Amino acid sequence: MLVTGAASGIGRETAAKFAREGAVVLLVDVDEAGLDELRAQLERRGSECRTYLTDVSKADQVDALASLVLHDLGAPDVLVNNAGVFVWGDFVDTTLEDWEWLIGVNLWGPINTMRAFLPGMIERGSGHVVNVASGGGLVTLPALAGYCATKFALVGLSEAMYQELYDRGVMVTTVCPGSTRTPIIHNTRVRGLDADKLENVIYPVANRYPAEKVAARIVHAVKHERVLVVLTFNIWFMWIVKRISPALQRRMIRPLAQLFYTRLRTPSSGS
Repeated sequence: MLVTGAASGIGRETAAKFAREGAVVLLVDVDEAGLDELRAQLERRGSECRTYLTDVSKADQVDALASLVLHDLGAPDVLVNNAGVFVWGDFVDTTLEDWEWLIGVNLWGPINTMRAFLPGMIERGSGHVVNVASGGGLVTLPALAGYCATKFALVGLSEAMYQELYDRGVMVTTVCPGSTRTPIIHNTRVRGLDADKLENVIYPVANRYPAEKVAARIVHAVKHERVLVVLTFNIWFMWIVKRISPALQRRMIRPLAQLFYTRLRTPSSGS
């Protein structure tokens, strides 16, 4: 199996979980030190793994990765598109560079890897793609316009691909975690908000769901061919409310916007 964003967070825990299940794990990330650390840890446990320093937002790098993997091992049985980046900020404060970064990793990343590896899966007649989207791909929150745009796109892409591939032997699972304890929050870009307040007030409250639990649900979803996995309760609840009554869900979000984001916006943001 191959997992992107494997050096930390959900990707790291997912790779470790699959390794414990006996899989040969192919670890892909831009964090060379993190890859080396994880590889050493897995090999000490007796697992077989390989590391690939690759920026999934770059099609040429993914094509080079695919050439190596397909030549040595063939198409992976499981492809987990987990690599992701995060920008806190209103749309008007999000720069063009931020948009390119978000779309590059969160959307072009999965597109690039699926373009590279899906043909081999289809030819073999088996395989499983797991796209790790987000609760932000099902419901929206203020100050996350860019992030939500990429994750909504990934959810839609995954749903369409499921329809295209289900009778060709390839399964597609979409995973939408809520706020999870991963380094993505601390490696984020902040625009027009008070970064110190985010760090000291929001993060300790929001980021409680363990990454290892997300990993366990991903492995379970692959084994049982689940189409959609929604984690945590608050995301599941808001998504159900939205499906029943979008207007009610919008009214429920407004106090949250007032409580958190209005207080977090810096005066210079003009919001």
